[in-house]
Amino acid sequence: MQKRGEQEGSAAKKRRGSDARRVPPPPLLIKDEELYERVARKAYELYQQRGEVHGHDLDDWLTAERLVREELLHGPPVEEPLLEEQ
Repeated sequence: MQKRGEQEGSAAKKRRGSDARRVPPPPLLIKDEELYERVARKAYELYQQRGEVHGHDLDDWLTAERLVREELLHGPPVEEPLLEEQ
């Protein structure tokens, strides 16, 4: 039969083991000013894609932030090639 200290020790090891598997994302190596500019450009693109309808500026900004950060972490999204007409 295990003693109480041994039981707690094994539980702590299990917790540490699961924490060790969680790897934080790498830091973004970009200046704040450049990040701001990229997000601003992307938010404006989203605004234009929606037909320049006003009232969605916060949504566009938050979406742009997410898209820019994903691109910085994973690279640009892969675009499918256009089908050639025959």
